[in-house]
Amino acid sequence: MKKTGIAWIILACSFLFGCDGTTPEQEAQRPEQIHEEPLKQQETEQDTTLQPIDEINIKGIGTDLQTIAYDQDTLEVTADALVRINLTNEGSHPTIIHNIVFTQRNTYQKVALAGAEVGASGNYVPDSPVILAASPLALPGQTVQLEFKAPGPGVYEFVCTYPDHYKRMHGLLIVK
Repeated sequence: MKKTGIAWIILACSFLFGCDGTTPEQEAQRPEQIHEEPLKQQETEQDTTLQPIDEINIKGIGTDLQTIAYDQDTLEVTADALVRINLTNEGSHPTIIHNIVFTQRNTYQKVALAGAEVGASGNYVPDSPVILAASPLALPGQTVQLEFKAPGPGVYEFVCTYPDHYKRMHGLLIVK
């Protein structure tokens, strides 16, 4: 008699949970109907793998505040292109540290002064809507890289925002 009772309990459980072992919660998550539609590709950001790159190599030169400069004062890129900047700090003294920050026209000095207030913890780069892109700091002998999408056609500026460097290290970015 006991064996018959156990058999009835097992039979009842198999009806409650189904033959495939799914729980009622799992069963509720199953779709009611399977659609035979082709898969659609999800919208994603544009793939830049094959996009042409405007690559620029620029150097921070000089050994003290009187001789520091970028080796170029004008850079040209194509509008909406992917821009890759390679900044090499050719300085040798440990206090000669550089970056390159791209800004809207007529704002480089204001950005550099605000960057000095931000200090080293913020890489001397203020949080400002006039900044287009900013590189990390390059220590003497180091090369850093920056990639960004070029803005629309126009004239923009670039500057080193390390304290007092803006006086000698600035230039124009021409976007065609």
